[in-house]
Amino acid sequence: MSKETFQLMCFKLNDFLKPSENAVRQPLSVDKKVAIALYKLASCAEYRVVASLFGVHKSSVHNCVYDFCIAIITVLGPSYLKMPSVAEAIALAESVEKVTGMVQIFGAIDGTNIPILPPTNGYRDFVNRKGWPSIVMQGIVDCNYLFRDITAKHPGSVHDATVLKDSNIFKHSKDKLPNHCRIISDCSIQLMLAGDPAYPLLPWLLKGYTGALTPEEEWRVLLKRADINYKFMPSIVHSCVILHNIIETSKDNFNPCWLRSVNEVNIKRPQPRQVTVTRAEPQAKDIREVLKNYMYNNYPLRQSSVQNYVRHTV
Repeated sequence: MSKETFQLMCFKLNDFLKPSENAVRQPLSVDKKVAIALYKLASCAEYRVVASLFGVHKSSVHNCVYDFCIAIITVLGPSYLKMPSVAEAIALAESVEKVTGMVQIFGAIDGTNIPILPPTNGYRDFVNRKGWPSIVMQGIVDCNYLFRDITAKHPGSVHDATVLKDSNIFKHSKDKLPNHCRIISDCSIQLMLAGDPAYPLLPWLLKGYTGALTPEEEWRVLLKRADINYKFMPSIVHSCVILHNIIETSKDNFNPCWLRSVNEVNIKRPQPRQVTVTRAEPQAKDIREVLKNYMYNNYPLRQSSVQNYVRHTV
């Protein structure tokens, strides 16, 4: 995060985080509260370590993190984490089409597991398929690397399809999703999200074919565990997503060496694979067939793909 982005964040959160006028002891400034919270979230260092670095009590670190996350969600969330308008979604879909050829795809949806310290009672509910405790975060992202919507409240044992069904984006899809249709081969196709086989096939959620595929069908479209109470982890995830969008919007620099720690954690805590969901709405199947034929007719497969398919099926 750049100095300019940090200062802008402090300015926007000032009214929410400024010290009380009736404080008995010398209160922490807004700048220091934000710095403490950001360091804790970025490093995932223990409360006592952060407290020592900033010269405060560990309870102050706890309070800074909680207050900061609530402030981020309340003050900045509505501006930095929202579904695109119809005009924005059309522009996003056009960008995706230029790169991939796929039409009417304005974003992608997927789930990821965030490690937590689980409660003693109900521990097994939080253990995912890879054997480590977590909560599931469902995220919708666009081609500009921005999160558009998240759901982060389900224990790690819950399947991605169940998380989707319980999310606001599913329950209120008509109101929350941008509504714009495009006619392809006499079929009305609305703006859609791309998902993996863990999700059901819906008119607004497109996923690839499964099983033995023909060449035409073969298209694809928080790291260390924190010492934070599992009940507050959804707020931690929510605020980190908003911070991500703030940094992306500000065009702050990214250091490639940071990926090293990501890869190390992925080895230590591999993401669990989800069982393929076969449920599909009839209309969604028709839409997928139309798109398959559209891609096949407008973006001819390489001859080698067809030859390899024939060789393996004869």
